Amino acid sequence: MSPKLAQRFRLATDPTSWRASLTDARWRRDGSCAQPSTRATTAQCTTVYWPTRYQHPNAAPFGRPIRDGLGAIAKLVAMEIDQPYEGIIIFAVDIDGDLKRVAIDYFDFTFVHKRCASEVDTYFKLQYLPQGYPDSPNVLAGGYVTSSSFLYTYWCRLRALRDKRSPSADVFARFGLRYSTEIRRAAINLLDSDPRIAYGGGTRPTRHSVYLREMATAKVCVDMPGQGPFCYRLVECLAMGCCIVGPRHKASLPVSLSNGVEIIYCADDLSDLVDLCASYAQDEARRKPVEVAAAKYFDDHLHPIRIAERYLTIICDR
Repeated sequence: MSPKLAQRFRLATDPTSWRASLTDARWRRDGSCAQPSTRATTAQCTTVYWPTRYQHPNAAPFGRPIRDGLGAIAKLVAMEIDQPYEGIIIFAVDIDGDLKRVAIDYFDFTFVHKRCASEVDTYFKLQYLPQGYPDSPNVLAGGYVTSSSFLYTYWCRLRALRDKRSPSADVFARFGLRYSTEIRRAAINLLDSDPRIAYGGGTRPTRHSVYLREMATAKVCVDMPGQGPFCYRLVECLAMGCCIVGPRHKASLPVSLSNGVEIIYCADDLSDLVDLCASYAQDEARRKPVEVAAAKYFDDHLHPIRIAERYLTIICDR
């Protein structure tokens, strides 16, 4: 049996997965979370043309939430659009009959494809360098997303679990070791060996809805880089209103996260990681404002509708 097949078999026969399946079914029955109200966007941006195919299947997890956000605030039309560049989605926006070409660079690296940037009107970079790209003024911070349709559908219920359930752990950190192996393994070893905290997580994959519920109900969640500076976990934690601790990101969001407000940054060498996690896990009065601010940050800046509104406003203003 292949490792992937063995993993699927293990998850299929795991009692935790069966219980999660029942909860998932109840949530589906009760329906998705309400979409946030849409804000006014530039009126002449009436139609968005989205590609019928991507350059690579990896584009779909990044493109889906942004496409859905655009579809909530503008007319979305499928169109055959050439996709010549690896790690990039090209789409178009109709501004009073003038089609503007737009790129979304979802590649897990901070460099910019300069040829592509020279060919489009606006270039949104997800893993955006804090210092920007002076040679390419049309390259802008693109925000970040997660591939989890479950999270975008049920973020409000996942938030509610924090108030309803007993904590699943003082500190939660579950990571695969395919990317950023050294720092992820070091974080897990530090957390797992410290007697001050009840640690939950590890490296073993679980059913995705189980993983999200474990994270949602932990007192503190640890964020680590993936292949790039940002990984899905950051967006998931913010959406659920988690208290996040992790090293400072080497990429920037359009509106910067504030240390001590929406996130707690530890040292790059993780020397104070456990101390910070233990401190916030043991002090609810200190932790709660961070959770509230994290959830508000997602609502204001990283919900797909908010990302789409920002994109269209920038495209039309330019």
